[in-house]
Amino acid sequence: MNKEEAIKCLKNYIETIYTDTNKQLKTNIYRGHSRSISTDIEDAIAIFISDILPEDEYKILADPSIYINHKNHRPDLLVINKNNEVTLLIEIKANMGWCRDASNILNDMINNDDIFKKEIQLKCEFSKKEAITVLYKNPKLLLVALTDGNCSKEKHIKNKDYARSINICQFNLFSGWYDNLLNCEIFDFYDFIINNT
Repeated sequence: MNKEEAIKCLKNYIETIYTDTNKQLKTNIYRGHSRSISTDIEDAIAIFISDILPEDEYKILADPSIYINHKNHRPDLLVINKNNEVTLLIEIKANMGWCRDASNILNDMINNDDIFKKEIQLKCEFSKKEAITVLYKNPKLLLVALTDGNCSKEKHIKNKDYARSINICQFNLFSGWYDNLLNCEIFDFYDFIINNT
């Protein structure tokens, strides 16, 4: 699928999910806030990556459980090449949140990266699928926000600077809100996926 088609599919998927969250359940039920779509956004980005990478060469593991020393680690997405190596570890946020300081998220990513590198072989477990063992050597780390909405420009600059300083790529794919996404860094993200897997 080409770049424009893949991006259009991603936007349409998110808009449809978001629209569904605003439907009235019954005439006598009133919801004060839309339900969270963070898991749907993880799925949408997994589909987007799957659409742009050769399906016979890559697997995308969404929210696997990786138990190390009796602690469960759950990265949002792992992209696995045909040699069963993790090429990308991706953490996903629906939006960057009001005045979000992403340093805790970024530091957690570095901590997990260190833990995973010591193990090298990771057993990824799923609730309805057999476990998959993958090799974790030196993947690229990405923090991805679907939209840059709900966060000040100053915070975005600080977050990106800090991410860069610890060798994590941070992308804000779109601007605006879920029902009217405007391209922000989605083309850069697309190119990064193509060139770093």
